[in-house]
Amino acid sequence: MAFTPKTKEFTSEAGNNYTFQNVPNSKQAEIIDDGTGLHGKVLNSRMMPLMLKHVVVIPNELKMDDFDTWEELEEVTSEAFQFLRTRQ
Repeated sequence: MAFTPKTKEFTSEAGNNYTFQNVPNSKQAEIIDDGTGLHGKVLNSRMMPLMLKHVVVIPNELKMDDFDTWEELEEVTSEAFQFLRTRQ
């Protein structure tokens, strides 16, 4: 079977719109390995940029400092990570 990406539209509590797209399983494994610490704990400084680079596709090329608040950054990247893991 060939990989077919799925997308999800997401609107943050601040009213901003985002589109998420999943990645192939091999890339997902790489993202999880790169974004977690020694005991599997998610490291925000690593995982958030990975979500913005590989999962949040619209708007593209977002950086952590593009967000006005930590709350929205955390909301968007958490929702993107959930989508990456479940494709829902």
